[in-house]
Amino acid sequence: RVKKTPEAELNKTVKFFVAPKQMGDLRKMDVLWYMLMDSVHHRGQFSVYLRMADGKVPSIYGPSADEPWM
Repeated sequence: RVKKTPEAELNKTVKFFVAPKQMGDLRKMDVLWYMLMDSVHHRGQFSVYLRMADGKVPSIYGPSADEPWM
């Protein structure tokens, strides 16, 4: 759905957290990028915790070190 969103709409500002107990005006596009990067960060954390617990890290964008290469 983001792909079909006009650029003018993505450049509009919305209120978003910028510091503890503080809201600021950010472009919608910047909020979307922040949320994407936050998801990537937490996926990385989860992978590390899995490996530390002797778990197998699943494939995310391709085989992980825990999966045999084809």
